[in-house]
Amino acid sequence: MDIKTTARNRGKMQRVLFSGSIRHQLAWSFGGVALVMMIGLAGLLFELQRNFLYSAAMQQSKSLTTSLANSSSSWVLANDIAGLKEVLQGFVDLPDLERAYILSLSGEVLSSSRPDEAGLFVTDAQNQKLLSAPPQTQVLLANTRQIDVAAPVMAGLRHVGWARIEMTMNGVNANLRSVVTMGVNFIVFAALTVLTAAILLARRLTRRLHHLMRVAAEVEKGSLNVRAHISGNDEVGILAHGFNQMLDALCNSERQRERINHLYAAWTQSADIIVRESDEVKLLNEVCRIIADHVAFKLVWVGMLEPDGWVRTVAASHPDSPLLLNIKVSVDEILPEGRGPMGTAIREGIPKIFNNFLNEPSTKPWQPLAAAENINASAAFPLMRGGHCIGAIAVYSAEQDYFTPDLIDLMRGLTEDLSYALDNFDREKLRLKAEHELRIAAAAFESQEGILVTDADNNILRVNKSFTQLTGYSADEVIGKSAGILKSGRQVPEFYASMWESINRDKYWQGEIWNKRKNGNIYPEWLCITAITNPEGAVTNYVGTFTDISQRKADEERIKDLAYYDSLTKLPNRTLLFDRLNLALNASNRNKTHGALMFLDLDNFKTLNDTLGHDRGDQLLIEVGRRLQSCVREVDTVARLGGDEFVVMLECLDEQEIEAAVQAHTVAEKIRSNLAEFYLLKSNIDNKLQPFVEHYSTGSIGFVLFLGHETSSEELLKRADLAMYQAKQAGRNVIRAFIPEMQEALNLRASLETDLRNALDRNELSLHYQVQVDTSGRPVGAEALIRWNQAERGMISPAEFIPLAEETGLILSIGYWILKQGCETLVDWAKHPETRELKLAVNISSRQLSQADFVERVGAMLAETGANPALLKLEITESVILDNVDDTIAKMHAVRDLGVNFSMDDFGTGYSSLSYLQKLPLEQLKIDQSFVRNMAFNNHDSAIIRTILALGKNLDINVIAEGVETTIQRELLTRYGCQKFQGYLFGRPVPADAFKQSLLVGQEKKTSMHNALDGVQ
Repeated sequence: MDIKTTARNRGKMQRVLFSGSIRHQLAWSFGGVALVMMIGLAGLLFELQRNFLYSAAMQQSKSLTTSLANSSSSWVLANDIAGLKEVLQGFVDLPDLERAYILSLSGEVLSSSRPDEAGLFVTDAQNQKLLSAPPQTQVLLANTRQIDVAAPVMAGLRHVGWARIEMTMNGVNANLRSVVTMGVNFIVFAALTVLTAAILLARRLTRRLHHLMRVAAEVEKGSLNVRAHISGNDEVGILAHGFNQMLDALCNSERQRERINHLYAAWTQSADIIVRESDEVKLLNEVCRIIADHVAFKLVWVGMLEPDGWVRTVAASHPDSPLLLNIKVSVDEILPEGRGPMGTAIREGIPKIFNNFLNEPSTKPWQPLAAAENINASAAFPLMRGGHCIGAIAVYSAEQDYFTPDLIDLMRGLTEDLSYALDNFDREKLRLKAEHELRIAAAAFESQEGILVTDADNNILRVNKSFTQLTGYSADEVIGKSAGILKSGRQVPEFYASMWESINRDKYWQGEIWNKRKNGNIYPEWLCITAITNPEGAVTNYVGTFTDISQRKADEERIKDLAYYDSLTKLPNRTLLFDRLNLALNASNRNKTHGALMFLDLDNFKTLNDTLGHDRGDQLLIEVGRRLQSCVREVDTVARLGGDEFVVMLECLDEQEIEAAVQAHTVAEKIRSNLAEFYLLKSNIDNKLQPFVEHYSTGSIGFVLFLGHETSSEELLKRADLAMYQAKQAGRNVIRAFIPEMQEALNLRASLETDLRNALDRNELSLHYQVQVDTSGRPVGAEALIRWNQAERGMISPAEFIPLAEETGLILSIGYWILKQGCETLVDWAKHPETRELKLAVNISSRQLSQADFVERVGAMLAETGANPALLKLEITESVILDNVDDTIAKMHAVRDLGVNFSMDDFGTGYSSLSYLQKLPLEQLKIDQSFVRNMAFNNHDSAIIRTILALGKNLDINVIAEGVETTIQRELLTRYGCQKFQGYLFGRPVPADAFKQSLLVGQEKKTSMHNALDGVQ
C-alpha cells in the first residue's frame, strides 16, 4: 500500500469519527481519551505495583538476612555449626529462597541451606569483595530474576561473619503477570462503560461546555479572576472544578512571584546600602525600612542579644508599633518570652518560622498585641558576627502561611549579607586599632621593652636596643632571619598554632612565652604581637614587644605559696580553700551533684602542746594533714585553717541527697578511724635527738552538704563548724551532719535496718500474688511478691527495703522465708480445684544462690512442706548467673533434679551469653516490662521482644511477658507468638485470700457464660 492510499484511508476514518454529530464526536473522543487514560493508568499501576513488589522483595531479603545475622551471632561467636544449621533450618522453607548461608570472615561457609557447601571456602569475586566490605548490609545483586543480600554478623560491636541470602523473583514476576491480565480486563470494561456514558450524556455536556469555552476565552484575554460556575460531580463538573483550581493556582503563583520579585528588589536595594553605609545603626534601620516598604510586612525589626540574656531593639521599620513598644524577648527557653521566633532563632542559630502566629502555643505572650495589629505570620532570621549569633531580624505578615520556602531562602540570603556587613564593621575597627597601635609602637620603639618588626613572612626587619640587651643578639645577627631563632623548644606545636590562629583572626595576640637567649638560656617573657595590614586588609608586618618576666614569675610563685598554702603542713589555706569551694559550687550547680564540706578539730590538742611542747604539736599537725590526704581522692581538697582546725572538701558526690550524705559519712568515718591510730612523735631540742613518743589523738568531725549556689561559701563553713561543735558536745571523736533532716535520714536508714531485722519475728512481712494467664485469659500461675507492713511506718515499698536487705545480708533469711511461704501456698492451693494446677514463681537472690547449702535447703523445704516441686518455679536474674557461671549452673541442675523449674526474670536487660544460656535448665524466659511498656511505639523494643520469643522457640523454652497493662500490648504480644502474660491488665498483686477469691469469681463468670450459651443453643 502506497503513501497516498494510506492518507486517503486515514482521512476517511477521521471523517467517519469526527464529521458526524456532536454526540458521536464526544462518544468517540471520550472513548478514545478514556482508553488512552486507562492504558496509561494501567501502565502506571503496573509500574507502581512492579516497583512495590520489587521493593518489598528487596526489603524482605534485607530483613531476612538481618534476622539470619542476628540469630546467628552467638552461634558464629561460639563456632557452633550445629546451632547455625538449626538457625538456617528456619529459613529453608521460605518461598523463592535460592540459597542461604553463613560465612566466616576468613571466607569459610560455616553453614548453608545447601548441605554440600558447608565447610567450603568461597573463592568467587563477589564473595571476596563482600569479605573486604565494611560491616553493614550489602546488596550484591538485584534484578528482575534474583536478589542477593548480605548482612554482617555482629557480636556486640565485633564483626564476626556474614549472613547471605539469595532469593528468586519467580513469585514477584507471577504476581506482575496477574496484574497485567487484570489491567487488560479493566481497560476493556472501562472503555465500554465510558463510551456508553458519553453517548448518554453528550447533550448535557455540550450545554455546559459552551460555558467553559466562554470562561476560557476570558482567561485568554488576561482575566484571571473569572471562574466557571458549573456544579455536578460528572466529568464536566470535575473539569470545571479543576479549571477553577488551575486559575486559583495561577493567581497564587502570580502572588508568590510578585512577593519574590519584591523581596529580590529589597535585597538588591539593601545590598547597595550595605556597600555605602558606614554607620551600623543607620544601616540596620534602613534595611528594615526597605524590606517593609517592598514586601509590605506589618513590621520589621532587628534585636541584639544583651549579656543578661534579653534582646534589645536596635532598628525597626515602624518604631512606634504597639507590638514593638511592648514586646519583651529573651533567649532563655525556660521563660515564656524565650520561646518565640526571635528568641529561638538567636538561641538555636537557625531561622524560625511561625506561619500560624496566633495559634502557636509558644507565641502566647505576644498574641493579643499581634491580633490587634492583624499579624498572622512571623519569621526570625539569625544575624552572625564573628561566627557567633548576636541577634536576629524579625518580620511580621498579615497573611497566614505567608512564608514559603522560596521567601525563606531569599530572607536567609539577605540576612547573610547583613551578617557579612556586621563582620566588615568589626574588621574596620580592628584595622584602625592596628594602625593606631603601630603608631604607638613606632613612638615607643626605643622604650625599655624589647621590640622587633618582621615582614609578612616573619623575617626580622628591625630590632631596638632593648631587644639586643634582653636576647644577647646584635641587630646584624638577627636582621633577615626568621623570628623563630628565638624559640626555646619548650612550647608544643599546638601552642604556636593557637597563637597564630589568634593573630590571623584578631590581628593581635599577647601572652606568656618561653624564649631562648643567644647563650642558650631559656627565660619567660611577656610577648605582644600585632599584625599590621594595608588598606586591602592584607598583613604587611608584625610588631612584637616583650619584657623579661623571670623575676616576676619567681615573685609570683613565692607570693602564691604564702597567699594560698599553710607554711607548716603545706596544705591549702583558707584563701585557696574558698577559691576551690567556689569552683566546686559552680561545678555542683552545673553537674547537679552534691558536695560536702567537713570541719575537723583535733580533740585535746592543747594538752599535747602544753605537755610535750609545740614542736611535737607541729609534727602531729603535719601527720594529720598527711593522713587526711590519704583518705580522700585527688579531686578533693584538704585545707588547714589554723591551729588544730582542718577542712576537707569532697566533690562529685551522688545526685541524691541521702546517698551523698551516706558517701560523706563514709569518708568521715574513714578519717575518724585513721586519725585514731597512734602517732610516733620526735623532737629535736638543742640539736639532741629526743626519743620517739607514742601519742594518740582523735578528731571531732562535722560536715554539711552543698548543691550549687543554694548557700554561700562562708555560710557553708559556719554550718560545718557548728556541726563540728555538735560532735564535740556529743563526746568527741564523733561525726555529726549539720542538716537535721540529713542526720534524721541517716538515723532513719539505721532504724529501717533495725526494723527490718525484727520484721520476720513481728509477722510484718507477707506475700501478695499476681496472676499469670495464657492467651485465652485462663490463669496458669502466679508470682509471689513480698510486702512489708511496718507497725509505725505502714506499707514500705520493696524498692526501699530489698536493696537494704541485700546490703546487710538480711536477704538470706527473708529469701528463705519467702521460699517457705511459697511452698506452703502450693500445699494450700492443692486443696482447691481452681488453684491446684497453678504454678508459683518465687524470686531467688544472688546471695541465696551463692550459698553452699542452697540445694539442700530447697530440698529440705520441699520435704518439710510437702509441696509439689513441679509447680514451684524459681525466678533468677541474668546478673545472678554472671556472678559465678559454673557454680550457678551446677546448682541449678541439682535443683532441677528435685523437680523444681527455673525462670529467668527481666530477660534482655542484662548481658546474657547464648553460649551458657543453652546450658541452663530454664523452663521459662520472662520479657522485662521495660520492653513491653513502649513496644507499641518503639521499634527497637518490639524487635527485642520478637527476638526473645524466637530464641525461646528455638531453645524450647516458654516465654512470658510481664508488665502487660493494655489490650494493645496483649494483642501485639499474641501476634508475635507470646503465650503467657502477667500485668495489671489481668490483675494486681493481692493477698492470698483475695487471690483465691478473684479466681473463684472468674470461674463463676465463665460458668455463667457457658450456661447462657448452652441455653441459647
